[in-house]
Amino acid sequence: MSEHESSSDKPRDIGLKAVRDARIERASSKHGRITGKAWLVVVSATLSVVVAAWLFSDRSLANQKEELLSKQRAAVTTVGAEWFPLRDKLEATTLEAAREFKGDFVDPETAAWDFRSLPGIYLRMRVEEARDAELIRKSADDSARDSFVGCLLRENNPTAAATARGEADAGSGWNDQPWNLRLAYYATRILTDEWATEVKDAKDEINLRVFVQQYDKAKDEEIPLAIDIIKKAQFFLLVLDEDVPEAAALTSDAGRSAGKVTWRELQQVPHPARVHLVDLKRGKEMVRLRRESEAEFRFAGERTLRDPYVLAAMKRQVNNCALAQDVWAAIKPLAAAASDAGAGDAGP
Repeated sequence: MSEHESSSDKPRDIGLKAVRDARIERASSKHGRITGKAWLVVVSATLSVVVAAWLFSDRSLANQKEELLSKQRAAVTTVGAEWFPLRDKLEATTLEAAREFKGDFVDPETAAWDFRSLPGIYLRMRVEEARDAELIRKSADDSARDSFVGCLLRENNPTAAATARGEADAGSGWNDQPWNLRLAYYATRILTDEWATEVKDAKDEINLRVFVQQYDKAKDEEIPLAIDIIKKAQFFLLVLDEDVPEAAALTSDAGRSAGKVTWRELQQVPHPARVHLVDLKRGKEMVRLRRESEAEFRFAGERTLRDPYVLAAMKRQVNNCALAQDVWAAIKPLAAAASDAGAGDAGP
């Protein structure tokens, strides 16, 4: 076989090399390229999986919400039957006291009623904060054990101490005497429509888990303790502070521009305070007094405090203690006088 014949048997490359390479690349891509239809199938499948997962998660979240809300509705029916009547009674008393003051009154039986050593419920707020029930519940957050009850009442009584024994958060006021109404509002928050609305608005299971924990703690710990204390409470002690212009001068610039006076400023200056004492067992108002009290304090020695926050707190303490002393001084003589007047009217 000649060299010429051998070379003629090989396939010949026709055209330029660039054209040949382009043809080869097109042929390869024709068989290996994903078509638009295939892409559509892949995207549709992915979206289907995502939507299915979202629907399953959303349905699971909805079921968990409904389970929690079902428990909440059951608690409203059972626990609410014990809490709501007393809550409504205390709020009605507060609203009535915030209206026009009816004048000083001390029931003669108060002289023989040793309420200072009995378990009770305490609430203190500004008169302006007692316009309606919703505002009372909101403003009750600022009510706390202060030197007024510290000076008027005796130390924690055995009943209150026994009731609160074992409470982990001892610094929260659960074992205070008298017991603060704000704690009852806090313990029973899961019974409110606002709490149920927040549950419905929970965005995911992590957020919902917070509400589940709130419910479990309230149902197992806080509410039973609150109901137990409420059942044992013998009296309701209410203090309503009336605003005075002098308090506005102590507010911050932001507070002054908003026209808002808080208890922190008000209790630093002389102002009228309405004090109401109600016998919860008989539903009877025993004491109704309006007093304006003030006291001063002096430092012993050469060193004096200059911290304005500490000085303001000390001023509130001495003023509140002076109010307690004035109230107690009025209760005993007025009760004795009323008793003598009643005996005189009865005749020989």
